[in-house]
Amino acid sequence: MDFYTGDVAMSTQVPMSRSTVRTSKLVDLTEAMDVVCDGQLLVLGGLWFHNNPSALAREIVRRRIQNLRIIAAPPSGYAVDLLIGGGCVAEATIGHVSFEHMGLAPNFQRAAQTGAVKIIDADEATILGGFMATLEHLQDHPVTSVRGTDIMSSPIARRNSDGVVAPRAVVPDVCLLHAQEADIYGNVRNFGNSFADPLFAKAARHVIVSVDRIVENSEVRKEPHRTTIPGYLVDRIVCAPGGAHPGSSQGLYPHDETAIKAYIKAGQDPRSWEADYLEPLVHAPGTHEDYLAAIGGWEHLVALNEVVK
Repeated sequence: MDFYTGDVAMSTQVPMSRSTVRTSKLVDLTEAMDVVCDGQLLVLGGLWFHNNPSALAREIVRRRIQNLRIIAAPPSGYAVDLLIGGGCVAEATIGHVSFEHMGLAPNFQRAAQTGAVKIIDADEATILGGFMATLEHLQDHPVTSVRGTDIMSSPIARRNSDGVVAPRAVVPDVCLLHAQEADIYGNVRNFGNSFADPLFAKAARHVIVSVDRIVENSEVRKEPHRTTIPGYLVDRIVCAPGGAHPGSSQGLYPHDETAIKAYIKAGQDPRSWEADYLEPLVHAPGTHEDYLAAIGGWEHLVALNEVVK
């Protein structure tokens, strides 16, 4: 498992000293994603429909980055499936990829069945155990809950010297997240559940967060309890309204069921997948702003709230 590393110390991010001059971390999408290269280990945040770093994933597909090794919180959805369908992924450590009641993620399912992508079976405990080891400055983190399951046969379920399953420390090259708000210094605020996103941010070497809107630092300082990921963990902030679409951004807009059904239908036929989805909704819209316009703008996302009432 070459994407696990014992070099835990390299992942530790040090808070700024009091004398450090604060500089803005707000950049456009193009500049933010310059740090992503072929062959890296990426961790993607969010959970199922919620808070997928969709705009960031689309930019990776546009750049035709290849041979990525990805890992995501189980269960995952659109961002993982899109990267696989875009030909960007060589290996995926995954617990579950689907669109919940609408069915399995088509590109992931096909890649797993054909062997086009190396799929490493995992579950929540073994995935998060590797990140916990990084935070604990340990080589591995014991996980006992997988005893008696099929996960025991997975490469991720390596055993330590005591014979206990203990995933090795995971240090991703890049962490991709989406949240609702941040200030220009990278202080991130989630309106709903932050899931495993703070854990991923603490473990990764570079953290990129897209947000639906930027708020003033004075507002963040006034309500410090609302900061879910502090700025010292974040390298780059991208203002991308609708950046989680077609998934939801908790508290702002729900998932777009019509768009997801169209995505699933397009993904089920590899012969027309590129023409039906990748070209019109990833490559043709050269920027996130173009994508937002193509789906009907921010007004469309706001209107989705009425659909689910």
